[in-house]
Amino acid sequence: MHFYNFVRIFPAQEMGIMTEIEEISYFPEVSEVISLPIFRGARLLGGSAGLNRIVEGINLSDTPEYYKWLSKGELMATTCYAIHDDPKAVRAFLPNLAEKGISAVCIKPAQYLKEIPSFMVEQADAYGLPLLELPAEVQLSELTKGVSDELLRRQTALLRSTLQVNEMLTRTIIEGAGLPDIARMISELAGTSVLILDNINHRKALAVAKRDQNVLGVLSQEKAISAVVANARVHELEVGGHSFGNLYLYSFDHSTYLQNDILHQILQTIPLEISRERSVQERSDDGFIAYLRHIFSDPITDEGSERLRAAEYGLNLEYSHMLLQLEVVEQDASGGHYAVEFQRTLLTSNLLSMLTNLALSPRLLPLVDGFLVMMSAPANSVDLNHLSARFPEYLRSLTREYPALRLTGGCGRPHTGLDGLILSRREAEIALRAAAGRDGVLLRFEDLGVLRLIYAKDTETEIDHFVREKLGELVDASHPRNAELMRTLSSYFDNFGNVKRMSEELFTHYNTVAYRLKNVQELTGADFRKATDRFEVELALYLYDFQKRQREKLDGK
Repeated sequence: MHFYNFVRIFPAQEMGIMTEIEEISYFPEVSEVISLPIFRGARLLGGSAGLNRIVEGINLSDTPEYYKWLSKGELMATTCYAIHDDPKAVRAFLPNLAEKGISAVCIKPAQYLKEIPSFMVEQADAYGLPLLELPAEVQLSELTKGVSDELLRRQTALLRSTLQVNEMLTRTIIEGAGLPDIARMISELAGTSVLILDNINHRKALAVAKRDQNVLGVLSQEKAISAVVANARVHELEVGGHSFGNLYLYSFDHSTYLQNDILHQILQTIPLEISRERSVQERSDDGFIAYLRHIFSDPITDEGSERLRAAEYGLNLEYSHMLLQLEVVEQDASGGHYAVEFQRTLLTSNLLSMLTNLALSPRLLPLVDGFLVMMSAPANSVDLNHLSARFPEYLRSLTREYPALRLTGGCGRPHTGLDGLILSRREAEIALRAAAGRDGVLLRFEDLGVLRLIYAKDTETEIDHFVREKLGELVDASHPRNAELMRTLSSYFDNFGNVKRMSEELFTHYNTVAYRLKNVQELTGADFRKATDRFEVELALYLYDFQKRQREKLDGK
């Protein structure tokens, strides 16, 4: 049995939310049809329990094989000419119609049956099949026209309303209706209880219809949701091949449908609200976002005060923090503006879900051309560097999944403390610039090596960081063995690692030189058996000497 609703909506002054609904069935019930003027004089003899059956058409078949031409939902109008002189066929008439799903039977008995037999009335009551006796003067052709005109009137009204309803749905969402408002609106449109599951923002919205109050209204919300899910028609909220959730239309003990055009629009517009909610959530932590912007752009004058503020926003500076900066550029808008927004929503949702599953406690900072993701974990509890090695391949998969967007990313290294947080942001920015320059998807600062000096905005500062990072405590003048270890390191490179020549040049015993070299490697963290480590330490030593000469020159020495 198909049932569609046509709803005329009167918008409220604010937001376009419905305040009044005039509901008209797309197909009329039997009770509505027999109230038409053309049925004046007709008598309902039996089957009153079926007056709410839906009438989808009218049939005047009056042949011995009438049952071959019947369709479910039709109203049968007949004189019983073909069967009136066959008692067996007359007795089987209503059972055959009931089996075919006929909505009601209208018999004009005057000419052939003379009167409708009592057993037919009993059959009508037994099947809940409305049985009407038509007056002798009614013309079946006029009856057909009257019913067909009513069906056409309703269908025309629905078609005219479709664009208005679609416009209302879109406007309602765009102008601010939330998921509960939308669930209520759909419930009134469909005439049944509605559940919307938002898989992006992990929300549920349940709207219980009036006619379901006796069943669902007495249950707790969780039990009511379970009942709806178990007895519902399920529609996926899917846009561009990506699922945003599900729409459930409750159908226990009754069938409820929405006209296809309206249902299609609903399934396309609910994801608009879901996308909007994701954007709101991304920007909802305004205080924390403002604090991060301050940390990354303003000089830190009171570290103690900043630590207290960080704690207020749930930022534990004892944790390791790693920053990932993503640039998101629209590159294919062939699917329209909404398709791009949907993909941005899914991108951030999937990225945050992935990082959360890795126990990284991600927090997002929106940027003009993308966003910055801060990942945090207790120091030494998670190997963030090891996890970040998976990011380039993961981002490549996201690029394939969301073709409307071009993604470029840079990932800093994990650091602790306030200075470490700022440092990881700077590293992410340099890595992003390098990735963009090399047409890469994502680069880690860890993998840049000396390229970081090329892509740094502030070369002087980056050289200083590079030198201190590669030489470690060797450049600390307060270190008790600073001078002798730096001489040993210089000699190592001057003599291509030949310890015998080094001992001769330094006038130091061979074993002592070997011991000092071991200390140098421990303090720098470098392994001189690796060519990359040797190169980076030698470059850092050269840059250190260059900076030292420059300072001495400026000081007039």
